[in-house]
Amino acid sequence: MMGHNKLLSRFGRGWKSSRFTVRVLVSRGFSFWVVAIVVVATVGASTLGTASASPVLLVDYKALNYNATNGVWTDSSGNGDNATVPVGTTAPTLMANATPNGSSAVSFTYLEYLDIATGLAPGSGYTVLAFAEPTEAVYLDDNLVGGPSGAMAYRIGPTSGVNYQLLGNDGTTLGTSNTGVPTTAFSMIGVATDNAGKATFYFNGNADGTTTANDLFTSSINLIGARGSSATGFFTGNVAEIQIYSGVLTTSEVQTVNQAFTNSYITPVPEPASLALLAVAGVGMLLLRRGKKLGVLLNDQGSLLNGQK
Repeated sequence: MMGHNKLLSRFGRGWKSSRFTVRVLVSRGFSFWVVAIVVVATVGASTLGTASASPVLLVDYKALNYNATNGVWTDSSGNGDNATVPVGTTAPTLMANATPNGSSAVSFTYLEYLDIATGLAPGSGYTVLAFAEPTEAVYLDDNLVGGPSGAMAYRIGPTSGVNYQLLGNDGTTLGTSNTGVPTTAFSMIGVATDNAGKATFYFNGNADGTTTANDLFTSSINLIGARGSSATGFFTGNVAEIQIYSGVLTTSEVQTVNQAFTNSYITPVPEPASLALLAVAGVGMLLLRRGKKLGVLLNDQGSLLNGQK
C-alpha cells in the first residue's frame, strides 16, 4: 500500500524564545506515528560562544568602491555607512596599480581625511583591519582611524617609529605593536580591542603585541585618516581596504580576513587572454565529451566521422 512506502511529515506548532526554539514534529510511516519534540538552540546576533558578543562588520571600505571625483567611499558591508570628504577639504586620490597584484588603493596625503556618515559606537570594542602601505619616512601622529575626545585611535605614533599604537580616550598611548611596519610595501595591519583598551595588535595575520590597559572608550569612531574633534594627525599612505568590526575578533578570524586580503590584493589576477583560453578549453572539453557520448569521433585531421574509422 502507498501508506507503507511513503513517509508523511509535517511541522506542528513551534514555540520560540531568545535562547531556544521548540518544535513538535509528527510523522506517520508504515503503521505507527512518531511524535518528537525538537529543541533547537538559537544563537543570537549578540552572542559568541557563551560569553562574549559576536563581532559584527560595521563598515568595509574597498578602494574599488571609492569615487575620487566626489570623495565618497562607499561602504560595502551592507550597512550603507559611507565615508565622505568634508566640505572645504581636498579628497584623497585613487591610485591605480597600487597593490602587488595591480589593484587600486586610496591615497591619503597631509590634510586629507574622510568622515564616516554614522559614527561607530564603542559598544564591546572594535577590531580594525586594513591592507595598507604607509609612505612617509618619518611619522609624527598618523592616524588610520579615530574620532573626537573619548574615542579610540589607531596610528603610527611619534614615539614608535613605524610601529602602530592604540590611543585611549584622552589621547594616551595604551600600547604599541612589536613589528615595525614597512613603508615601501603593503601589509595587513590591525588591532582588536575591547572597550577598555585591552588589545592585541596584528601584522599580516599574526598576533604582534598586546596591551592590558584600562581606559574606557566613550565616543564613536567617525574619521578615516585622522582623529580629534577638529581633525588632526593625518595619515599619509595608501589603503586598499579597511574593515571595522564591533567587538573583538579571534586570531583565527583575523587570519581569515588576512587570507581574503591576500586573495584580493596579492594573488595575481589572471589576464583576460588567459581567461579566454581557459573558457575555450572548457568548451572544447565539454563538446568532446558530448561527441563521444553521441558516437561522433574526431580523426587526426579534425573531421567528423560518425561512428566510422
